[in-house]
Formats: sequence, structure tokens, C-alpha cells
Amino acid sequence: MSQRIDPPAHPGETLGVLLTRLRQAQGKSQVRLAGLLCAASGLPTLTRHEISRWEREERIPSRVWLCWLALVLDTSLDDLERAAAHTRRRREPTMTAPTISTVTATIRPAPRPPGPAPAGASTDRVTPPGSVPRGLPTHGAGPGTGLGTGTARPSEVDDVGGRIAGLRRMDDLVAGPELVALVLAGLRSAVRATGAGCGPPAAAAELVQLHAWVAADAGRPVPDGAVRGGVRAAVAGGDRALAGHLLGCVAQAAGERGDARAAVRAAVAAERVAGACDPATATVLALRAAFAAAAAGDRRSCDGALAAADRAHARRGSAVEPPWLYWLDDAHVEALAGLCLTAAGRPAAALPRLGAALRGPGVRFRAAGLVSAALARAHLSGGDLDAACTAAAETLLTCAESGSFRVLRQLRSLETALHAAAGRGRRPASLVVYTELAESAAGCLPGAAPPPARQGHARTGSFAAPAVARAGGPDQLQGRVAS
Repeated sequence: MSQRIDPPAHPGETLGVLLTRLRQAQGKSQVRLAGLLCAASGLPTLTRHEISRWEREERIPSRVWLCWLALVLDTSLDDLERAAAHTRRRREPTMTAPTISTVTATIRPAPRPPGPAPAGASTDRVTPPGSVPRGLPTHGAGPGTGLGTGTARPSEVDDVGGRIAGLRRMDDLVAGPELVALVLAGLRSAVRATGAGCGPPAAAAELVQLHAWVAADAGRPVPDGAVRGGVRAAVAGGDRALAGHLLGCVAQAAGERGDARAAVRAAVAAERVAGACDPATATVLALRAAFAAAAAGDRRSCDGALAAADRAHARRGSAVEPPWLYWLDDAHVEALAGLCLTAAGRPAAALPRLGAALRGPGVRFRAAGLVSAALARAHLSGGDLDAACTAAAETLLTCAESGSFRVLRQLRSLETALHAAAGRGRRPASLVVYTELAESAAGCLPGAAPPPARQGHARTGSFAAPAVARAGGPDQLQGRVAS
């Protein structure tokens, strides 16, 4: 999670010094910063070498990259631009025009900067963010939002959609809970802009929904007031489908934590608030309702909701889909349906859908962890402990990779089920291998302190630990068991 620097820039500080100070204060390596920028911008080509050139001031990033730097470092775009201008003034007397052009060039054309597009230019690319506000508001509160409002700054209403799109990409592509501060800063900015009457209310609702899942990954509860405020903001903005989607997310989260009654209430409210909506939203709301019904043990309602989801999914493409469902594809539909069937205790129907989801390239990080955990439970329900241990190992590694507490909760519950299924007496070889893998990986899981070294084994602090080396990872579990 990012740490804010106050003040963000010293008078006369050059850009290289400022970037280095911000990055180091937040505990980010050059590799990590490059990864965050790639995820936010949607360009996979930025490397740590370019970050190093910026910090050594061999090159000066364009305003486009300064926008993305402001987002991922949670700092002021004005400070970055001021430092960049100071760096140019110091260097320009000794530089020729071709050299200046080379220094200010970026590795690849980045997404279009804020502002109107040139005549004839394509407008389907996502624009980069404006400045992300550094501090949190200290006064004022939006009615029912649970978030401060204060006074909106002009930069906060500049390209809100671009900031939201960048944060969504980061949520999909960046492992770890460090996005909480960035999303919360964007949310408070949107709330201030809405309160000042210069920002779309639906933007705050979109950011509430994103914050709910990011916070769940970080193991942090989202205040009920924030969720209610997000629903009201969506309705006020005329987007009842978004309001229903936000309530559907509440239903999913309640079902995952075992609160079936709350899950059913939220799912019913979601469909009532959304009303007639586009096929994509109808698909997701039906899947949330199916999961809530499965959590409550109502198989009949679960089956009916899954059938409704399949029908709605088949109608997709006939209408413009909302931007906040950009992630919904066939693999994610299969994943959500598989989660519902697993929760309903129908492993034979769940296994093919979960397997199809995991084969999709878009299901990764926390999504892959949740799906592989459900796959393990389905195998366990079907009596295949060896296959369940293999899927549990995938969940374990994905949990460490994503840093998601949400996946960790599923993993801990799954581990209890694995040991219960094995019973007393001699443990099966697959469970022994998984247990060794889990012991070696314990220090890499979110929120866990590294365990003490076992006698005769040197701690490596990574997955190169002896038990993992012996196990060969989850791909080798089945082979180990068979031998």
C-alpha cells in the first residue's frame, strides 16, 4: 500500500530526485513501479530500465507518463510537472534540439493525454488520469456515504473516467493489496467532485464497487455507509443497473463469508433496484442470486437463477454493455457458475465449468485463486482427495502471488476440509506433499510472519524452500502421488 509523502516535493527538487524519494518512501522497487505503470496504462513495454533513466534524469517522461506516475505514486501531478520543468531548465542550455527530442521521448506512444482529441482521432482509447489527490479530506461528509467530501479541486474532476479505467486495469494486472490507498484516494476525490456539483454521481458508485473488492483482498472491511452511499449515488446518476450491480457484489461477499440470509436479501434488492437492464448486467445479477441461493441451501432457486444467467448471457452483444462489466467474458461466466454449483453441493456439474474457467487467460490472480479453491472443494465433494490437493496447491500459490486475504480465507477453510476428509491414521501422500508445500510457503502468504526454519533446512524466504523443491509445485503433485 502506498504511503503519502508530506510535503510531496521540495522547492527546486528535480524530477529524478522526486521520483526516487517517492518510490523509496513507498517501498517500491524500480521493477514494481514499472509493473504498476504498465498495468495502469495498458502498455506492457515499460521496464525498470526506463524508470532508472528517469531517476538518473537521462530522460524526462512526457506529460502522459507523468499522469500515470501521479496515479501509481498517489501524488500531485502539479508537483511532478513542476519538477520535470525544473529538470528541463537545468539541462536545456547544454542540449541541442535533437537531444531534447530524444530525452523527452517515451519508449512507446502512450494513451492519449487528457483533453479533446484531435480532429479525426480515434476516441476508443482510455485516457490517462489527472492528478490524484494526495491527502484525505479532513472536513465535511457526504450524506450517507461514510466518506469525507470537502471542496473539489479542479484536477479531481479532470478525466474521472480515465482514472477509474486505470485503477480497474491495475486491479486486474497487479498482485497485492497496495491498490487500497489509490482507490480510496480516487473515491474520495469523486465524492468531493459530486458534492460540489461538478462530477458524475455514478463515478463515485463505480469506485465504491472497486474499493469493496480491493479492500476485501487487503482484508479490510468496507463500511456499510459507503456501500449505501454508492447505491444512492448510482441511482442519483440515473444508473440503476450500476446500483443493482453494487448490491450484487454485497450479496456475493456475504455468501462467501457464510452469511446466507444477508446474501439473499442483497441479491433480491439488487434485482429489484436494477429492474430491466442490459444482458450483461442481468447475467451477473442472476449469477449473484444463484450464489446467494446456494449459500442458503436452496438448490431449486440456484438452478433457476443459473438458467436465467445462461439465457441472459446468450443475448449479449445486442446492446451496449456498461464499462464496469469490462471483465465479463465466457471464462468469468463459467467461473461464477462453477462457484455457485460448488456451493450448492453439485460437484459433477461444477467441475467442467470451473476447469473451463481456469483455462481462460483472463482468470488470474484472486479470480484464479477463488476458482481453484472451488475446484478443490468440488473434487473433495466427489471423493477425489488427490485432485483436491492438487487444486489446493494451485490456490496456495495463487494466494501468495495475489496477496489476497479473500483467497486466504477460502484456502484456510479448504485446508480444514482436506484434513477432515483424510481422517485419522496415515495421511495420504497427496496431503503430505501439500502440507509440506504449505509449510514452506507460509511466510509468503498475506499477513503471515515467516515461520521459523525447520531443523536441517535453510530458510530461503521464497518458494525455493526445500519442501517446495521436493514437491515440484502443484503440477507435480499428481505425478508424485501416482509414483
